[in-house]
Amino acid sequence: MNSSRRSALKVLAGLATLPCLPRAWAAESGRPVIRINIPGPRALAFVPVELIPALGIDRVLGVHLSIRYFPSGVRAFEDALAGNANFAAVGFSVLPVLASKGEKVLAVVPLSGKTPPYALVVRKDLAGKIRKVGDLKGRSIGVSAGSVASKTYLNTLAEVVLSSYGVKPSEVRWVPNAQNIDAVYGALAGQAVDAVFCEEPFVSELVRRGAGRILLDMNTPVAMARIPGLAHPRSVVAASAESVRENPQRTELMVQMVQRTLIWMHAATPEAIVGKLGVANENERRELIATLARVPDIFSSDGRFSRKQVGETVNFLRAASVPLSVGLDVHSLVSYQWSGYKL
Repeated sequence: MNSSRRSALKVLAGLATLPCLPRAWAAESGRPVIRINIPGPRALAFVPVELIPALGIDRVLGVHLSIRYFPSGVRAFEDALAGNANFAAVGFSVLPVLASKGEKVLAVVPLSGKTPPYALVVRKDLAGKIRKVGDLKGRSIGVSAGSVASKTYLNTLAEVVLSSYGVKPSEVRWVPNAQNIDAVYGALAGQAVDAVFCEEPFVSELVRRGAGRILLDMNTPVAMARIPGLAHPRSVVAASAESVRENPQRTELMVQMVQRTLIWMHAATPEAIVGKLGVANENERRELIATLARVPDIFSSDGRFSRKQVGETVNFLRAASVPLSVGLDVHSLVSYQWSGYKL
């Protein structure tokens, strides 16, 4: 066992000794329910949330985590802001956009790490015609569906990626699809689109199934240097500021659940992580294992925010030409007190 894994296991053992809920909340039956909305199922950026009940971490802390799936993080968060859930997992860059529209929102704990697991995948039968990003002009691109009020994180990122390679967002036709493998695969295999912009494990799954070929992989030094703000936080757990203020204990519990899970993941093998997800399809199981092995830094190792990464969000949104409120401090959208932070 390497030193980082030993260290992570020590931290995990220490977390197990932390005080949990008051006696009245921690009863064996009738545990309080914490509700969270996430994209999925098994959208890789949000897998840590799915692992919480699989690992029994919510039970250890005396609560029951109830998960509902949505086609995108935007829809998941808007449903939570409407009062139907306590939290949502969402792309962090969505928060400044919502804040500029008057929503009082806060990120409470990060999910993502340093590796950007995104790619442009073209239909296999068009791979000979679409050889570079510029060839997408006039083509259709599938991307996760947003709402009338807000674009999804992946949609915004896709526009930045295209612009970085000289293609205006208005020069392609955007086709909405849900953020799960069935929807993404169906869009390509059914020839509803010419390409899709998605993230792992869907990228690898599309290639394995023969539906598409990778046109542009974001997880390369060239792409990371070319695309502004690509190092910003991908995914977070967020809530309304009012919800955080009114029930700080619930927020603390949510953060503890995520942090314990991330620390367990950092110490675990890809096989152990996928085993806890209960993936029945053998090919999907192998693909997930291979993806986790290939991009080990895709998740936060400790569930603490990086202030540098948070600051990168401004560069990303400027590149996306997203209108923000004058004087908006992106750090004001992060509740650092719960998760802690690093530079």
